[in-house]
Amino acid sequence: MTDKQRYWLKVGLVVLALGYLVISVVTISFQSSETMCSGLKTIVKDSATLRFVSKSDVSQILDKGGMNPLGVRYDCIDEAQIESLLESQTRIKRAECYKTPSGTLVVEVRQREPILRVMGSSGNYYIDLEGNVLTVSPDFTAFVPIVTGSVSKKLAKGDLYEFGLYLHENPFWKAQIEQIHFESNGKVILIPRVGNQIIEMGSLDDYERKLHKLYSLYKNGFNKVGWNRYKKINLSFDNQAVCTKK
Repeated sequence: MTDKQRYWLKVGLVVLALGYLVISVVTISFQSSETMCSGLKTIVKDSATLRFVSKSDVSQILDKGGMNPLGVRYDCIDEAQIESLLESQTRIKRAECYKTPSGTLVVEVRQREPILRVMGSSGNYYIDLEGNVLTVSPDFTAFVPIVTGSVSKKLAKGDLYEFGLYLHENPFWKAQIEQIHFESNGKVILIPRVGNQIIEMGSLDDYERKLHKLYSLYKNGFNKVGWNRYKKINLSFDNQAVCTKK
């Protein structure tokens, strides 16, 4: 075969491939315009650890928003609008919607992850990883520290969120701190899961240094004398943790 013949053979193959692609796109577009949505498949991410959103919740949201896709022609379904509707819900972090050739619309949602639950003067709600306020679910309670006392939403979304994020990202403190209480004067008290004492922090200022002092006390002191010898630990003093015996 000459070089010229090889050239025209390649051109012919490219033309055939382009023609097949055009025909396929036209066929799929035609089928999509005629296809009716016969099924809705909902996938809730992170459902093993979080249960703020269920499949039935997604269906109810679509029903109330007038976007239930069942029985609707594919070309009349706007995936972007469905995603926007779902992402407007406080418990849903992200939504993805796509059509399948079989007539099933797939909806995937990812839930928001709470790090604190506030049960104080500003109401009953969660704060999530991004600092958003989440409504409480009647069907599921997240295993996170509870915040009580004089807590405004400004505080909850500001300094308290930063503190809660620090606890969440530290495995030891995430497991150890059960409750954070704000007194009316702004002072903070921590209630641990292990040990019967209360922990006085003073303010949230310099919380990393204060918790480092507490960790050193746990590691170097309580492991020797026991965890239940003291009723109070005060971290508000510089360079020391002051313990009060029972």
